Amino acid sequence: MSNPVLCAAQVPPFRWLPEMFRRFAVAVVLTVCMCALPAGAQQLDVIRGQISGPDAAPIDGASVTATSVQGGVNRSAKTDRTGRFTITFPGGEGDYFINIAAIGFVPRRFELKRSADEEILVADARLQRMALLDTVRTVAANRARVNRNEKAADVGGTEQTTNAGAVSAAQQGDLNAMAASIPGVTPVTGADGDPAGFSVLGLSADQNSTTLNGSNFGSTSIPRDASVLSSLITNPYDVSRGGFSGGQFNISGGSGSNFIRRSNSLNLDAPSLQWSDRLGRSLGQQYTNVSVGGALAGPIVTDKAFYNVSYQAGRRMNDLQTLFNTDAAGLQASGISADSVSRLLAIASASRIPTSINGSVPGSRYGDNASLFGSVNLTPPGSSTGQTFNLTFNGSASRQTPVGQLTSELPAHSGDRRSYGAGVQGRHSAYVHSLLSETTLNMNGNRSYGTPYTVAPNGSVLVNSNFADGTTGVRQIGFGGNASLGTSNSSATVGGVNQLSWFSKNNKHRVKLASELRQDFYTQDQTTNALGSFFFTSLGELQANRPASFTRALQPRVQTGSETVGALSFG
Repeated sequence: MSNPVLCAAQVPPFRWLPEMFRRFAVAVVLTVCMCALPAGAQQLDVIRGQISGPDAAPIDGASVTATSVQGGVNRSAKTDRTGRFTITFPGGEGDYFINIAAIGFVPRRFELKRSADEEILVADARLQRMALLDTVRTVAANRARVNRNEKAADVGGTEQTTNAGAVSAAQQGDLNAMAASIPGVTPVTGADGDPAGFSVLGLSADQNSTTLNGSNFGSTSIPRDASVLSSLITNPYDVSRGGFSGGQFNISGGSGSNFIRRSNSLNLDAPSLQWSDRLGRSLGQQYTNVSVGGALAGPIVTDKAFYNVSYQAGRRMNDLQTLFNTDAAGLQASGISADSVSRLLAIASASRIPTSINGSVPGSRYGDNASLFGSVNLTPPGSSTGQTFNLTFNGSASRQTPVGQLTSELPAHSGDRRSYGAGVQGRHSAYVHSLLSETTLNMNGNRSYGTPYTVAPNGSVLVNSNFADGTTGVRQIGFGGNASLGTSNSSATVGGVNQLSWFSKNNKHRVKLASELRQDFYTQDQTTNALGSFFFTSLGELQANRPASFTRALQPRVQTGSETVGALSFG
């Protein structure tokens, strides 16, 4: 695997936000110092070429305009004394109309389209002289390049583009599901059966990385209507790609265009559209899912500034099967008889063990989610250095209530789990003395935590059941407070990435110098069983209040830390 990280140093635990912003300021300063002038993304289309006359002599001052086929955005440049020009283009569509005009020559128009994984799109052209007119030669300053953005595939051949149509409508926008749709990638599912990661070459999911426009991306989902390109790479040839040993999932945000676009989507699943047997219905496996999404894109100022925003919000709900309302068949499938449940509830009532949530038992389980993804691009078409600015932002939130299987615990033993994430990324690109400089500064953070319904010691009892068909079942039932739901995780990342590129005059070579400086922070509270846990070997022992064991964690398990990562690559 290619990994450009040359040094990584552990630093003392951070003092959260004040320390985070202080280190972020240091990262910005050092990134600028390492990389001369700042610049912008890690993706852009570079259009280069040489314009000559019928005698192969270069034409100075010819006007070259590139127009994106999909967005209708124009970028222009003039040729220098050698007849060469360069245009950088945001969005990376790979399909453009090229218009060339020069005084004394017949104008020419043709289509330039990427056919493979070219890093440079070559637009060489030869113009014919106008009849009956003398050639008029003008001398103009080299206005050079304009604006950018490309997602060139890695030349190693292991980069594969994901297909949103390869996953179900309910999983579109789920990055783990999208990556797992690629042949050779194994999905990793959570306890609820939903995608929780993916495995490449048999490695665990924590060996993967996800990037947005070349920088670390902390979220695992985006709106399904987001205008992005995504791909997965396993063995990169490009030495600037590193920080992983499994797979790297790459996301490239799309730019707006001169065309106003609006779209809306609705995904609806209902129990009447699902097939399940009697046992599945008894355990509440059928569900209702409603999800709405949409996208808005267009120009703020024609050919200069654009916006592209997408959103999604949804709720998944199903009948909540608990020890109170599950029928005998469902209870038997869970390994406990209806008689044992009745006895357990009677003992809990007599012992004043909480069984409900605020005096009631929930009838449904809810899973809510919302996400936002967008960008604003400023690309001055008259810039002589091809400057372009971009601001990309994202946010997500999710909640599940209650968590767990309530056929193996009393409702009061459960709780909620929530997670939040947000990020912002600023990008800039420009030509600095014939070098294309691209810089990204980013910041993102995530937090997830659980909240138990009952603050009390945890209890569990081993229930042995005999069924009418002669079979038996053994099941451990939880009650009281939940010993493991009070955990939480928080993480944050700030950093900067720069890439300097030099192109040979014949457009056959590109030399890149990439540098990165990043600071990662984390806080983990993995404290479990803080109030203690009682274990009973039978319902009789529970009724007699004779626990077989009692355990308790006496020390909290809280960790905070940070890491500074620096990387430098030349290729």
